Amino acid sequence: MIRRTFSTQPTVCVIPGDDAMPEVMAPTVALLRRLVPEIRFVEAICGREAQAQYGTPFPDVTREAIDNADCTLFGASGGPSRPILWYLRWHKETFINVRPVRWYPGYNSPLRNPERVDYVIARDNLEGMYPPREGDIAELSTLASSSSWWLPVPTDKAGAYSLKVNTDEQMERVANYACELALQRKAAGYPGKVTLGAKYSIQPKTDGRLRTLVKAAVAAHPGLSYEEYLIDDMARRLVAAPEALDVVLLGNEHGDILADVSSGTIGGLGLSPSGCYGEKYAYFEPVHGSAPDIAGKGIINPTAMILTGGLLLDYLGYNEQAETLAGAVAQVYREGRVLPVDQGGRASTSEFVFAVQDYLPA
Repeated sequence: MIRRTFSTQPTVCVIPGDDAMPEVMAPTVALLRRLVPEIRFVEAICGREAQAQYGTPFPDVTREAIDNADCTLFGASGGPSRPILWYLRWHKETFINVRPVRWYPGYNSPLRNPERVDYVIARDNLEGMYPPREGDIAELSTLASSSSWWLPVPTDKAGAYSLKVNTDEQMERVANYACELALQRKAAGYPGKVTLGAKYSIQPKTDGRLRTLVKAAVAAHPGLSYEEYLIDDMARRLVAAPEALDVVLLGNEHGDILADVSSGTIGGLGLSPSGCYGEKYAYFEPVHGSAPDIAGKGIINPTAMILTGGLLLDYLGYNEQAETLAGAVAQVYREGRVLPVDQGGRASTSEFVFAVQDYLPA
């Protein structure tokens, strides 16, 4: 993971997010304060509350809070807070999305042998099919005559198109980040392997170019190994052979989809943390959405949010405290007495958080 060292008290902008997310954000921040009292947490208004008070879901005061912080802890967007997420991603140029995928005893996995699951997804966070660049199919009439388009575009028909964009600069830094991550993991006992999943067979200009650049990046990092799979085969391997994976490098849209498959193999989206890193900024957001269907019921699983907070601590240089937090979560699941509803238990959000807190230093 990218880590930063701060000579002064670090400041974290806290954006609760939409729907059920404030129910897991507040207790997570409380746990982080307990572990590292010197961190300064500044909450910023967002979404519907900001719309009611300022006439916009993303007011200037929130933008200033983000800019003045060292990083942001973001809940999740159910729609109203999405402009904030776009700002954190594209304006702050957080180019890589890192999603650890690891099963802990007690997670309600559908796999027969889930202990095999322990790898990290490194996903392009800026390009590919996102942000959406779409339009009417008639706009492609000029491009349709290109000799590189072996199948003509039916510009005489009603329809739409979506554009995929990949720059060498972005692909190279994603590839290099995946390599650095693999080296870090190798030092911790993992294989030190980068696995690319892409559709280079039929998209040679984009995914094929990514393939070339990733292979070159791995070759430039002695001690690493490389393998590649077409993206549909990669999806199968996430389920059938996860033990063979270490660092999985994926494009933006492929990573968005397959990260949810990975979450399913360990027990669900409520267990999956996520960090988005740039050269000058980072934000941290759990993989799952804002859970509007259970908002206000007090049963949303806080695991992903808590583990995401652990990634934030690691980024700020509090590595020991991050390990302590992850260990506390793992211990609660290992005991199996206080489990969230989505993991087959009956614990409320607060009951689970209190159980985790019991394993943290006083």
